[in-house]
Amino acid sequence: MQGQLGAALLFGLMVMLLGAVLVLRWRRRTGSVIAASSGVLADGRPAEETDGDVAAAAPVQASVTDAGMAGPTAGAPEEADVAASGLGMTQENAGEPSVVDLEDATSASRSAELVDAGFVAEPGKGKAEVLGGLRLSYDGVEVSFGRAVASDLFALLSTSQEGLPTESIIDTLWPGDDDRGVRSLESAVRQLNQVMRQASGLAASVKFVAKTRQRRHLASAYFDVDYWRFERAFIRANSTGEEPDRLAALQEMLTLYQGPLLAGRDALWILPLRQAAQRQAVDAAERLAELVRGGDPDRALDVLRLAVERIDPYSELLWCQLMTIQGELGRTSAVRRSFGLLKERLAEIDASPSSEVRQVCERFLAT
Repeated sequence: MQGQLGAALLFGLMVMLLGAVLVLRWRRRTGSVIAASSGVLADGRPAEETDGDVAAAAPVQASVTDAGMAGPTAGAPEEADVAASGLGMTQENAGEPSVVDLEDATSASRSAELVDAGFVAEPGKGKAEVLGGLRLSYDGVEVSFGRAVASDLFALLSTSQEGLPTESIIDTLWPGDDDRGVRSLESAVRQLNQVMRQASGLAASVKFVAKTRQRRHLASAYFDVDYWRFERAFIRANSTGEEPDRLAALQEMLTLYQGPLLAGRDALWILPLRQAAQRQAVDAAERLAELVRGGDPDRALDVLRLAVERIDPYSELLWCQLMTIQGELGRTSAVRRSFGLLKERLAEIDASPSSEVRQVCERFLAT
């Protein structure tokens, strides 16, 4: 019995001793892996003296640390050189002067005032633009008419600040059916009042389309229309005796004229009004150029260039006036270029320059 007990104790001691040895070896190996990145193991030996698997683990640990924390890799200096080179090229290119036609640049700068679009509406009024196309806005926000009958009625009423008789409106917009015309007119009036109330936030009692002595008209208290301004400027230009006032009125006409009256619409009633507005704008350009050519011929050229580009590209009178001033300034190449442009424009309508135009051109090119 005692012999069996002694054998069991001896076996237990051997198991404990073997376990202690295994634990010690495991701790030493774990410590080696953790300390490998510093190059020294926990027992003070260099890492290269460890077992093969520990030595293999050290480079892996080091590479992860370098990539995640040590900053740029070996390729970074080359990338930096490329970036620096690209920046240098950009700076060099940015420093190169642009090739600019100084005469054209000066002309564009001087023309900026002439082509400044539109006008600023009076506070609290809808801004209606019909010179160059129909557009209505309120406080900078475009207003949608919603229905074609409302758009048609607004277009017609915008051409007359005094308004039009009810019968004339119906005959113009809805001819041939008086009953239908009356209903369409009332529907259009309701629609215009509704969209403007929504845009302005004014009370339902406000009438944007008013009726005075059987005439329908846009209430001038709530609308500022470019065509109305254009007509008033035309009257001032022909009635004032002061040259500064005349110059200002003519300039305002050109600024307001952004294109054909109600451009994009082909109703027959529009055509005579459109042609009349175009003639007034051409006349304003001719007169303004003539008034300023003595003291500022370049401004006169700007006015005429604007006129042949935006008002009437087929007007030989405008082109002749333009080439005459160019020729008097000794700019024969500009005369030749203008004559070529006129030929191109007239070819669009199967026409060619008249003998009078050719004489003006030859007058300066023959010398």
